[in-house]
Amino acid sequence: MAVMDFREGGYVFSRHKVKREFSYDQAGWNGQAEAGQGTAPAPTDADGLSARLARVTHYVGAVASVALMVGLLAWGWQMVSRDVSGVPIIRAIEGEARTTAENPGGQLTNHTGLAVNSVAGGQAMTPAQEVAIAPAPVDLSEDDVAMGELGALAREPSNPSETPLTFAGEPIVPLSDSEARALAAATEAAAAERALADQAVNEAAIIDAPASEGPVTEVVTDENGVPAQAAAIAEALAQAQAEADPGMLVASTRPTPRPRVTRVSAAPAAAAAQPAVVQTAAAEAPAARPATPEAAPAPEPAPVAASSSAGGPVVQVGAFDSNAIATGEWQRLAGRNGGLFSGKSPVIQEHQSNGRTFWRLRVAGFGTLSEARQFCSALQSSGTDCLALGG
Repeated sequence: MAVMDFREGGYVFSRHKVKREFSYDQAGWNGQAEAGQGTAPAPTDADGLSARLARVTHYVGAVASVALMVGLLAWGWQMVSRDVSGVPIIRAIEGEARTTAENPGGQLTNHTGLAVNSVAGGQAMTPAQEVAIAPAPVDLSEDDVAMGELGALAREPSNPSETPLTFAGEPIVPLSDSEARALAAATEAAAAERALADQAVNEAAIIDAPASEGPVTEVVTDENGVPAQAAAIAEALAQAQAEADPGMLVASTRPTPRPRVTRVSAAPAAAAAQPAVVQTAAAEAPAARPATPEAAPAPEPAPVAASSSAGGPVVQVGAFDSNAIATGEWQRLAGRNGGLFSGKSPVIQEHQSNGRTFWRLRVAGFGTLSEARQFCSALQSSGTDCLALGG
């Protein structure tokens, strides 16, 4: 059932169609409160205390905010005024920077720790375990003189130099890094070359070279300057050829050259100074062989000059088992490098090492060691090993 509220004036349906519905069992349906509820309940003590605390908190926060703002304003004003006023003045600290201690070493007293004080005090002293006698005074030696007297005692040098002492000269210019490296590399290369030369001379490696055909065309001398026999050399050459190739003819296919005059290299310093001239006999005719077309005579090779100064620079081209093999190797090299060997002479020396005898073949006729090295470089470019040695 609907309940109409007439307290607002007029009918409910005449004012915006506002309608309120209340049930019979709902309290206050008629606008009246129940008994005992006509007035609002009185506030308790707890509600009053919390309200006061909240109000105090608000006041404290407001005061703190105001104080913070005032502090920020004061700090900003000080910063601005200090920057505007300029550089602050630095003042020295008042008082002394360093002070000495009033008693740095303790109290100083005279005659303390002495045995005489104990004796005077009536105390018996124990005997000393170690007694040291003071050393005797040291006298001055002869060298202990005044500084002014040292000049009078100076002695003159035993070998005075005629060259006056002067400090004038060319200025020393330091080398750059590249120049220093190049100089160091050149020094190392020279040292390695000298070490290699010394090692080759000491070891004297033996090189077996094939003997050339034909009779000996050069007179070879030993270390004593005695010329070797031509027949013995030719026989050694033939024997070496037969051992190298058994199926090869012993006789040479080249016609025998005419007799010639050859020069013998000068003997060592103990021998005669001038080279001797030796006449060689005609070589023997070759052995009989099958008939072949007559060959044209070969042109006579020019004699090799063997005049070399004793003890001068030489170039060693090898060491061989016999004198004949060394001679044949000389002829082979001279024939292959004719222009290079012009003006050069062979030097064959007998040498013994480790119970073995061999002959060294060297080339003489050089004025300086640099010429010998250039000659050796030319031989090496043509495929021949060599070693330049000084006199």
